[in-house]
Amino acid sequence: MRVLVTGGAGFIGSHVVDALAGRGHEVFVIDDLSSGRRENLADDVTLFEADIRDRDAIETIFKDVRPGGLSHQAAQVSVSRSVVEPLLDARINVVGWLNVLDAA
Repeated sequence: MRVLVTGGAGFIGSHVVDALAGRGHEVFVIDDLSSGRRENLADDVTLFEADIRDRDAIETIFKDVRPGGLSHQAAQVSVSRSVVEPLLDARINVVGWLNVLDAA
């Protein structure tokens, strides 16, 4: 199955990618690399460097990949940052997730 993992170059996301690939799935990753790293991914994993807040980019990726599965790991996870920048937190964790959900 073709599986798309958002935030797949991060710590948790890259482990999800490895587990899916280990089970024979064809894995694709969306990550803006703000905290994730390309080095966390195997060379054969396709990385789309995009931000989940970019609705057009997310829709294009979903149309190109046509995944049968999705694992959403992309998020702004810093509690202290969410207190200081609540709108940024909402744009990533709410609007970004809605973009992914709508594209799916």
